[in-house]
Amino acid sequence: MNLWYVIQTKPKKEAEAESYLSTKGIEIVNPLMETFALRNGRMNKEIKSLFPGYIFGKFDLDQNYPLVRWGRGVKKILGFGGYPTPISEGVVEIIKERADTQGVVRLAHHFEVNDVIRIKTGPLKDLLGIFERWVSDSERVRVLLNLIGYQPSIELHCSMIEKVA
Repeated sequence: MNLWYVIQTKPKKEAEAESYLSTKGIEIVNPLMETFALRNGRMNKEIKSLFPGYIFGKFDLDQNYPLVRWGRGVKKILGFGGYPTPISEGVVEIIKERADTQGVVRLAHHFEVNDVIRIKTGPLKDLLGIFERWVSDSERVRVLLNLIGYQPSIELHCSMIEKVA
């Protein structure tokens, strides 16, 4: 019977393990996430593993254990007492539902007008402000900063702010 298992991969080998096991007929889910990093004054988008070092595989343990366990890029199959333990199909379905066609799970940002926010990164880190609005269809937001006697309006990437309580 085919069940879902968590497969631990060797460091940074999620894609290699996914590719190898997929070619062997194992159903693999390797959820990815979009991250943003500020480098040299520019916001760079990166695609990374949602669960670094882990992928999900659906297979028959009795029939495919050696193939998966000794597969390229695989470290081990997670379990208890040395025996692989299956996970709920519902967990994997929720992840699959939230992923787009490229397997990227997108985090929804729920900012509303007048929400108190904190800037997480960059030269304005830890400053508080008030969410004003989304800027067009981009991932940029307009924020009013709380400075002494003055509220300048600035635009930031939505990944740089977080809602405060």
